[in-house]
Amino acid sequence: MSVLLRLDDVSVRFRVGRRSSVSAVDGVSLDVVEGETLGLIGESGSGKSTLARAMLGLVPASTGSISWDGESVATMSRQRRRELSAQVQMVFQDPHSALDPRRRVHQSVREPLDVLGRGDRRGRDDLVRKALADVGLPPHLHDRYPHQLSGGQKQRVNIARALVTRPRLLVCDESVAALDVALQAEIINLLADLKDEYRLTVVFISHDLGVVGHVADRVAVMYLGTLVETATAGRLLAAPRHPYTEALLSARLDVRGTRGTERIILRGDVPSPLAPPAGCRFHPRCGHAVAACATTEPELVVVGGGASACLRVADLYDRSREDQPVSGIGGVR
Repeated sequence: MSVLLRLDDVSVRFRVGRRSSVSAVDGVSLDVVEGETLGLIGESGSGKSTLARAMLGLVPASTGSISWDGESVATMSRQRRRELSAQVQMVFQDPHSALDPRRRVHQSVREPLDVLGRGDRRGRDDLVRKALADVGLPPHLHDRYPHQLSGGQKQRVNIARALVTRPRLLVCDESVAALDVALQAEIINLLADLKDEYRLTVVFISHDLGVVGHVADRVAVMYLGTLVETATAGRLLAAPRHPYTEALLSARLDVRGTRGTERIILRGDVPSPLAPPAGCRFHPRCGHAVAACATTEPELVVVGGGASACLRVADLYDRSREDQPVSGIGGVR
């Protein structure tokens, strides 16, 4: 398996006032393997969308490095970055605001090709028609404006616009969250079909563990700007190895009523990223926290086929094996 995108100790900070800053992402190391669907989950404010924008170069990494296909993004020439912009595309959460209300459907989908200057006008129009056909949008809708489309149709247009450059990596940032349940299933199934046809690598961001578990091969869980657990989707849903993941899963199962799992109620609110807690950032809300959790920052360690950043992972979840440092193992470094 080849690594398409690698993040090494990436942090993203934003200035707040003149003398302070806030870390939206803090020390994240993660590999995106070519051909996989990587799910990224966490509560609102956990840093998922900021991390995705750092992957695309929409926000700069304050520290750490990002490499694409083995090449550092920071040292790329302007021409190489322009080429990269065509290979990495994003589908945003709100299908309404993502489209220019003054442009017709085919104009919005053709815009990336116009900006990149690919081919002649006829060739671009052919690519647009194919992309729109691939997402299931019939020809009679191609000349309509966004306000004349339903929410599901608008999201299909956004997906077509992302695919028209033939990207290698597609980042879906809560791309079904604004749709009703029936449309969510429709778009998720469409993305699965398109992944095979276009040979895509996908980063799928959501706060819904059930949706991510359905579409993802591997899942990374974020809390307050840091990674707390990574594992294959099946292993994570069957046996989470971090108290935060366990709480997310219990909330979903409690709503669905699919298991007799007791609902885990987290204490308090998510701390402010302006002043994150010392030690484990999750410890003020964790029912398993001990004194060391308030002073020692946990590192991701390999456990149970995945990785967990919990000081008590061995005695809480996996007494049968000795934990190992994560560095260089299984796509999570």
